[in-house]
This record gives sequence, C-alpha cells and structure tokens, in this order.
Amino acid sequence: MPITYVQIEWPDNQTDQVYSPSSVIEDYFKVGETLRIDTFLERCNSSLNEASERVRKKFGYACTSAEAESYRIKLKCEDYEVSKIVKIISIK
Repeated sequence: MPITYVQIEWPDNQTDQVYSPSSVIEDYFKVGETLRIDTFLERCNSSLNEASERVRKKFGYACTSAEAESYRIKLKCEDYEVSKIVKIISIK
C-alpha cells in the first residue's frame, strides 16, 4: 500500500497535507479541484476510513494513523465556515 499525501490549501491560504496509508485517496480527490469544507471533510473521512480498512484486510488491524489524520482534519475544518473552499494542490 503506497503512502499517499494530498497537498491542500485551506481557505486562509495556509498549505497542509493529508496523509493516507493507501493510494485509495486518489479516488476521492483530483489535483486542481476546489471543495467546500463540508464536502472536503466528508471525502477525507470516507477515503481515510477506506484506507484504514485496506490496512486491516492486509495486516489484521486498522491504521491508527489514518484514524488520527481523520480526527486532525475534522478539528481543522471546524476553524472555517462550511461554505469556505479547500483547494487540492497535488497528490503524491
């Protein structure tokens, strides 16, 4: 499972990256895409849950790093109104 990072830009122009233990996150985000905070959070949760399940299937346990990343993103999203926009800068 290749670790994948999604480089993003928050509504206040800060850059950040979302860690995923699986490239499945590429199914949820596209470079150049702009998403409302609520949509971004929903896709993060879905992709990181799927990534964690892939780890569980392969190794027999969930990925706690994916769970922690999902929680971190949730907390960060709470800093912004849901109508604000997150931009996907790159995926690597």
